[in-house]
Amino acid sequence: MSIKLILSPLDGSERSVQAMCTAQIVAKRFGSHIKAVHVRENAPEPYLFSNLPASLKGNFEKVSKDASNDLADKVTAQFESFVNEYEIVRSEGVLATDQVSASLHVFDGSAGEVLIREGRLVDVITIARPESHQIGGSLVGERLESLLMNTGRPVLVVPPDWSSRRVEHAAIGWNGSIEASRALSMTLPWLTQMKRVSVVTSTKRRESADQVVEYLSLHGCVADIQYLSEKQSSVGKGMLNVCAEIGAEFLVVGGFSHTRAHQRFFGGVTSYLLKNTNVITVMVH
Repeated sequence: MSIKLILSPLDGSERSVQAMCTAQIVAKRFGSHIKAVHVRENAPEPYLFSNLPASLKGNFEKVSKDASNDLADKVTAQFESFVNEYEIVRSEGVLATDQVSASLHVFDGSAGEVLIREGRLVDVITIARPESHQIGGSLVGERLESLLMNTGRPVLVVPPDWSSRRVEHAAIGWNGSIEASRALSMTLPWLTQMKRVSVVTSTKRRESADQVVEYLSLHGCVADIQYLSEKQSSVGKGMLNVCAEIGAEFLVVGGFSHTRAHQRFFGGVTSYLLKNTNVITVMVH
């Protein structure tokens, strides 16, 4: 069980490049291939343009297409700089050796549809955490949610200002849900390589947490248990506080254990972490 294929969406922003730099840290750990994907989208014709002359519509289409091509050129330059800086082999797929490789794929179409399609046949997706986030809010936030909900793959969220580095202490947020169970199982390749693993849970889940520790031991992973403060009103905030206290820089959680409507109106761990996490966070729905 390993991580061999990583999807890294690129949109021309420095944040997406930062996420790709974190992807190469993962790739070095497992000898993986990084599949960088950019989607070239043409802006839809504004409603107000519907009654304009064809010549003006044509001008809008040309400007839109030129802007889309310019962005694709920028992404290509970013990718070239990335592979040169980290001395990564260009290859269309995973190499027979454990050498890190990467490829850039530029598609035309809907970014949401393309990324979901490409995301279903990879081991993990790396994406930058939105600078600000609200469920159903920003475009980046919506895309992150869509990948989490529709690919069935772990989504590795890179916080702002993160310095790409290998981390050795993982925390697992455990609430007994099916999402948490999937997150635990799908991140075993990471957990078994960590120097320390901590199960973070509430005191009412002591017995369940003991079972998680026992399960991890079957995979050669020794784990300890850390309990959330009962005084903490937000579970998400409590998890980040525990991570800070024990020095964990890698957090594993089940995403959207509650419905998205519940998250939108009442808040939840997923929405809190998407807005506030300051450590590498892997979410699985």
